[in-house]
Amino acid sequence: MSYHVVAFTMAQVRKGALEFQRQLSAVLSDARELKVYSASPFDLDERRRIKDRFGGDIVYFFNDVAWQESQRLGLSLQFIAEIPDEQLPTRRTVVVGLPESRTRV
Repeated sequence: MSYHVVAFTMAQVRKGALEFQRQLSAVLSDARELKVYSASPFDLDERRRIKDRFGGDIVYFFNDVAWQESQRLGLSLQFIAEIPDEQLPTRRTVVVGLPESRTRV
């Protein structure tokens, strides 16, 4: 699975760039596989590497379902890269989507 990358500056955030979170959250009941991640706020080294790689102050990773819903809703997001799931931050936070279950086998 691939992930689509969006990076925002703090100026963009102050101007309302995070509105996409509310809009995508509204469709979760119809798109339960939708996920948007960011690097864990506690992993400062990883956040710095991601910032150096993609630019921006805050970087989000949209799975294919989130990307498709963003397109369908006409959200004005600038996707700057597409990466395989192996390149997602190891420690990450679900920003939009249902929490992942941690079942033990």
